Amino acid sequence: QAQSKQIITSIVQALTDDARRTFVWSDTGFFQRWWDDASGELRSKARAVVERGQLEFVTGAWVMTDEANPRYNEMLEQILEGHEWLRRTLDVRPRFGWSIDPFGHSDTMAYLLARVGFDGIVINRVHYEVKKVLAQRKALEFNWRQTWDDGDAAHSTSVLTHMFPFYSYDVPHTCGPEPATCCEFDFARGSCPWA
Repeated sequence: QAQSKQIITSIVQALTDDARRTFVWSDTGFFQRWWDDASGELRSKARAVVERGQLEFVTGAWVMTDEANPRYNEMLEQILEGHEWLRRTLDVRPRFGWSIDPFGHSDTMAYLLARVGFDGIVINRVHYEVKKVLAQRKALEFNWRQTWDDGDAAHSTSVLTHMFPFYSYDVPHTCGPEPATCCEFDFARGSCPWA
């Protein structure tokens, strides 16, 4: 709780200080806890960066859903709870999904986000062999649709999906194909094992 609050406070201040910066946040539940304790001034700053599009909510579910175990009604409840809070409090509606750290991915989540009207989703936790094959085929972006979908655009379950090409989501693994170069910008790491 304390770490999330410090992160959000720092992000809101950094976005306020520099209009060129942007940031995405996914878990509405953690943002709501911050909001409840934030001063009026911090809330005003947060509203301003949201209205300017600097702070964007992705997925916007109460928390990032574990896609491996829950049933669809629990997944939907997470989405609805978070979206209702965001609508009521900040008058925003997420347009993109962000599912980088669930225990596996579920076609149910892709279906629900498509039906909610999302423009696209980003996923990450896929076996490295699957990523390797998709990267070789230049197919890390695809339209994820249900097997029973006949392709009729009017009734499509398709949602544009981008899969992170690398193994993890820390700086050396996500900024490009050369971890040693990326590692130079990972100031928290201190030393670079790839150098």
